[in-house]
Amino acid sequence: MRRNTIPNRGELKRKAVNFKTGLGLKLDDELRQKMEAVVQASTAQFLEETVERLKGLREALGRAASDPASRREVLEHIREEAFQIKGMGGVFGYPLLTEFAKSLHDFLKELDDLDELQQEIVSIHVDTLYVVVSHKITGTGGPLEAQLRASLKAAVDKAKPAGAKPAGA
Repeated sequence: MRRNTIPNRGELKRKAVNFKTGLGLKLDDELRQKMEAVVQASTAQFLEETVERLKGLREALGRAASDPASRREVLEHIREEAFQIKGMGGVFGYPLLTEFAKSLHDFLKELDDLDELQQEIVSIHVDTLYVVVSHKITGTGGPLEAQLRASLKAAVDKAKPAGAKPAGA
């Protein structure tokens, strides 16, 4: 027997909150303050977790440098962590984290191993992410961040394997 998995539209409308006029909530000051406190606490937790991720990336890079056999595993770990940071940065008002983590993730996408130059590029990315987190740089940054962006792009392009497209192409 086949079940209808899509609920009846009328039933959905009845369950919706104020489906004719929308969700008309008026926030009083107390509720607004509580909501802002939750957002601030979540952002603080995100930053703490990101610092822990970055510490883990530094440890992984150290392992890759001392144990070449671990490089593929380290590469996958770093790629996954960069993907996670990339996805969450913008949510918490840190678009530079997203941008720099995306740069790292994109750089690693085409790699099967990490040579010394590539490890250095990863390390620069991790340091850049640390700067954003430790200085709590929200927004897109200013001239210094633009210069950092350009320098990262140049370093990534230089370290890409032969035949790979330049960053941003």
